[in-house]
Amino acid sequence: MSRKEKAPKKRGKRRTWSMPQEIVVWYILPAIRRELALIMIARGIPQKHIARMLGVTEPAVTQYKLRRSDSPKRSRGDQIEIPEELHDELERAADRIIAEWESKDNLEDIYETMTREFNRLLKLFKEKGILCDAHRNHTEMVKDECHACKEV
Repeated sequence: MSRKEKAPKKRGKRRTWSMPQEIVVWYILPAIRRELALIMIARGIPQKHIARMLGVTEPAVTQYKLRRSDSPKRSRGDQIEIPEELHDELERAADRIIAEWESKDNLEDIYETMTREFNRLLKLFKEKGILCDAHRNHTEMVKDECHACKEV
């Protein structure tokens, strides 16, 4: 029996081999950007400024505003469900990013704050098992009981 025959076919898989780092780039980072954009929109920050703060285009910010049911073609930013327990952390990250952006002392400091906040959030996503869940959901060869993403 070949490897292909041994591995059970999981529903909705797109890729056979994806590393967790690819899942972070394709799904987790866009989901974090979406949530940060929604927080900033709720605070009345113009889309143009949000796009600059998050390093995305204005059309991307517009996409983030659409509900899943509003758009038949879902973006990568809305394919990860972020647990309610992490929303306070996202609010905190948004606060820090906005404060740094408003001070505009220098772009290197803004970028450092962004990097620090995204790394902090990614660590939480890993600890909470969100990366493992996303890896399982988007990669065919990941075992249901696998927790390699969380353990690294």
